[in-house]
Amino acid sequence: MKKLIQSLTLPLLGLLLGLGIMSCSDITIVETTTGDANLYSYLQKYPEKYSDFTSIIDKSGYNSFLDAYGAYTMFAPNNTAVKAYLTQIGKTADQLTKEEAQGIVKIHVIRDTLTTNSFKDGKLPLVTMYGQYILSGVTNGTNGSSYTLNRQANIVESNIRTGNGMLHILDGVLKPATKTIAQLTEANPDYSIFTQALKETGYYDSLNTVNENLDKRFMTLVAESNTVLAQAGFTNYAQLKARYSKSGNPKLKSDSLNIFVAYHILDGAKYLGDIITATSHITKVSTEPTVVSSKLEGQTVLLNDDIFNGIREMGVELSRTLSDNTATNGVLHSTLGHYGVKLRLPIRIDWDVCDFPEIKKLSTYYGKRTYGFPVGTVLNDIKWANASFPPTYVYAGSENAAKRDYLQVPMGVPSRNLWLEMRTPIIPKGKYKVWMCYRRQRTSNSFTITCTGAIDGETLTRPFLFIDQVPNLSSGELESLGWKRYMSPGTDINAAGRLLGTIDIKTTDRHLFRLTAINGTHSPNNIDMIQFIPIDQNQLSPRHLPDGTLIAE
Repeated sequence: MKKLIQSLTLPLLGLLLGLGIMSCSDITIVETTTGDANLYSYLQKYPEKYSDFTSIIDKSGYNSFLDAYGAYTMFAPNNTAVKAYLTQIGKTADQLTKEEAQGIVKIHVIRDTLTTNSFKDGKLPLVTMYGQYILSGVTNGTNGSSYTLNRQANIVESNIRTGNGMLHILDGVLKPATKTIAQLTEANPDYSIFTQALKETGYYDSLNTVNENLDKRFMTLVAESNTVLAQAGFTNYAQLKARYSKSGNPKLKSDSLNIFVAYHILDGAKYLGDIITATSHITKVSTEPTVVSSKLEGQTVLLNDDIFNGIREMGVELSRTLSDNTATNGVLHSTLGHYGVKLRLPIRIDWDVCDFPEIKKLSTYYGKRTYGFPVGTVLNDIKWANASFPPTYVYAGSENAAKRDYLQVPMGVPSRNLWLEMRTPIIPKGKYKVWMCYRRQRTSNSFTITCTGAIDGETLTRPFLFIDQVPNLSSGELESLGWKRYMSPGTDINAAGRLLGTIDIKTTDRHLFRLTAINGTHSPNNIDMIQFIPIDQNQLSPRHLPDGTLIAE
């Protein structure tokens, strides 16, 4: 029976819409239950549709296991598709070698059952028996929208349940990648400068290797074309080397050209769908853990487009038409702009927790009025334990709070929220003291609640209470006890800074901050900001004015 796909998850819909590959058309699929027939037997039952593919399966010798107990997903091309493929390569099924037949079958089989609901990003979640990922997408045609695989075939029937797995019917034959990332890059003359840089730094060899271990096989290269490099002032490799290679030996891991190239290589097979569903990606820079950030802005995929300490650093765009090129050992992308390595020194980070897109888009409220997020709200960078108690954006007005706002979080044990998680801004690698800066608010029905903080799962050493006010002590005495006044003037005992502990940030990246309630029922928990201040820097000054400016005191 035919039905519309309505079970696609919101993340998938958002991803496909963001990549600009969906229209308003519905995707029509067919779901069939076959009883006891296994994959191979099912194909044999319909020779008018699948006899050519079953002939290839027979030639491969895989007919027995495809008809035995197990859990598989098969993408079976129909007779029309197989005939067109054999004509293209100038052979009949009988003329295929056993190895050729095995290769054809293996690229169409995955050792697990996957329905179309598993097509959640640019690639399917598991590799094929051939050892390569299949890239999924959506195309629009006269009969509506349909799934595409590897940009080579459409799924014309979906989710046919057999005794040993899931069957999807294709109108084309899938062809595996035959070139490594290095070979794909070298084959494109517009990457000649970048290819030479790969060879001179030694990364061509690693990108030209297909590791037998699937866990270590896949990499992703973001290549810069000759056109992009010319726009940045490099019309040949010599100019690129003169600019970046400080040691004169690009093969040294500490050489700047080596670092530049390594910064364009990411761990794992990351298609565009994978890149935009994470905020950062580890690169091959070995001198220290270094990441490249990523985000989707409208339909544009951006790298290293960051807001750092309140200032936007413009990034570069990935070409969607020239990216997502599958190689035998990963993926090749093309950037539309030149970008260098972002190596940052430890710096003070005053993290305004109200600086997140969902509230800033509400121009009627942001910086003007209090807004309580409704039950069921989903925020990209903020999560909480109890869906019934979302946070509230509070406009502080005349209260002494940075930028005159703060985030009120209902915490409590066992009711309300046991925990709150927030994704931090980019924090450079280094050792920091972490300060919770809150607006103390005690009401007649307030109860004591003790909380702890954690960074990436590492619990900070000092618990605290949101209802505590700043003791009446000197600044030096306060600091020695893990207290400070972070607002100016420094007489406001309700604008409290509490030292949560010291953390060693290992990687320049965004990190996960977790606030946990360890006892108590509830109280008004008003988070104004969280500060990460390098351990060798002044922890008390500058202070904040309500309008957001800093003042040395």
